[in-house]
Amino acid sequence: MPCTIGCHTCRRRRVKCDEIHPVCERCTKAKINCEGYARDLKFVDEKGRAQKRVQVKRQAYLEAVHAEEAQLEAVRKTKSGSPPVGEAWKGATPSIGPTLDIGVFKDEVQISFMLKTLFAGWRLFMPWVMTGYRNAEECTTTQTVKALSCVFFGRMHNNRNIFDSGMVAYCNALRLLGSDLKDPKAAYGISAVTNVLSLVIFEMMASKGGPGIMQHLGGVQRLIQARGPERHQNRPDLDVFENARLGMIHQFMEKRKRCFLEEQQWMTIPWFKHPEAKTFVSSITDRKCYLPGLLDDMEAMRTGVRASQADVSLLCEKIYTQLYELFCWRAAWEAEFPNCCWTVPVHEPDKPYSTAIYFSSLERAVEICHYDTIFLMLYRMGCILFGPDFDTTTIALPIPMIRTNPVLLLPTDPKSVHELGVEILRHIPYFFKDNSQHGAYFQALFLLRSTFEVFVPGTIEWDYCQKTFNELADKSGFEVARKMMPHGLQGRMLQDEGMHAPIF
Repeated sequence: MPCTIGCHTCRRRRVKCDEIHPVCERCTKAKINCEGYARDLKFVDEKGRAQKRVQVKRQAYLEAVHAEEAQLEAVRKTKSGSPPVGEAWKGATPSIGPTLDIGVFKDEVQISFMLKTLFAGWRLFMPWVMTGYRNAEECTTTQTVKALSCVFFGRMHNNRNIFDSGMVAYCNALRLLGSDLKDPKAAYGISAVTNVLSLVIFEMMASKGGPGIMQHLGGVQRLIQARGPERHQNRPDLDVFENARLGMIHQFMEKRKRCFLEEQQWMTIPWFKHPEAKTFVSSITDRKCYLPGLLDDMEAMRTGVRASQADVSLLCEKIYTQLYELFCWRAAWEAEFPNCCWTVPVHEPDKPYSTAIYFSSLERAVEICHYDTIFLMLYRMGCILFGPDFDTTTIALPIPMIRTNPVLLLPTDPKSVHELGVEILRHIPYFFKDNSQHGAYFQALFLLRSTFEVFVPGTIEWDYCQKTFNELADKSGFEVARKMMPHGLQGRMLQDEGMHAPIF
């Protein structure tokens, strides 16, 4: 979803803007007055190039399918008892039947299946995904919904034809979206955001690669940033914004670039009219908004871009501040939800734990998992800055905290990076306990991505993460899970290899 959002000066000079706020560094380094940024976006029509890219992707997919079919057919003719062609399609759950026929009602059946299954267990952006749906070929939402429902149905039922029809709808959706974004009224509408969000989920299922996901998440980011925080105060706009935040945060974390969401206005203004919507999930997501900027700072320090003593001291202060705020959230959560989790015995030798942690609800599990992953990232940064003996317990001591969930680590408990990572893995069985809860799989994807970096390749923890990613792809259709290890979508988030190997 291409668009231009640079400062006035760079756009007039026709040079690439680095988009640093409040004034860009390119202008500053050139000693030119930066005129700032416009609140309106000018969308560039790159429909032709976009369609060409999609056609290339679709053609490559079809050629791979046909080559696989030819190879399997040859094997089938030479070997008795070979599996049917359909069963050999990798990355999908077992087929419910080689000749599934849903006839003239296929669109309705596929969309109904998606709405009841893909979003089950955790509210992603449903039912706003259907905003603007008119069941018309020239309706953008119709094509994005069709693309998403087809690729999901095709994955889950091992149906290549339906999957391929999703690729066709994807091409149509991009064509229509390009037209929409040239109309300021349509570009600022909430359906534009949900349409691009649908394409993000589509890419997560359509392929193992990450470029399409990152590009569409960049489109979501630009649309939301251009709309401004005030436009997200009413519902369903607030709910869409809230559900889009996690994807945007992780996009910036993968890129190790500071995120506009850490600005105070983006953590307050959208909730002015609905303060009750600021839940524990919302407030822990606020804390996660700071991670991309800290990763940006850590990378700048590692590469020597900002490595003066003043820079390092400021970064250390930021880490301490974020840990303190995080522990305050954890103390409030512990008081609000006593006795909401328990342990379940695990007797499988390939698991890196003997007990799993279950929760009274998926909300509680998501909240504590976000907390753990933020804590883990901050802990790793602390070990780089202060050494492997970095201790977080002293930061938590001034915070009043009463233990009500004894199965969970408290900020005041002694722990290592490895032990904290294993606690996160102990939550995974809860997310996988119900095959119908695809929303739980979606949450587990972010959870695992933020955790596996702390384990050493070849260890039982590393192998467990790899196996779990593949299982997640098989059960949920999120094919991108197979791409995550060993380096995520764009490399390691934090370059701290070897600092947290388990000690035996």
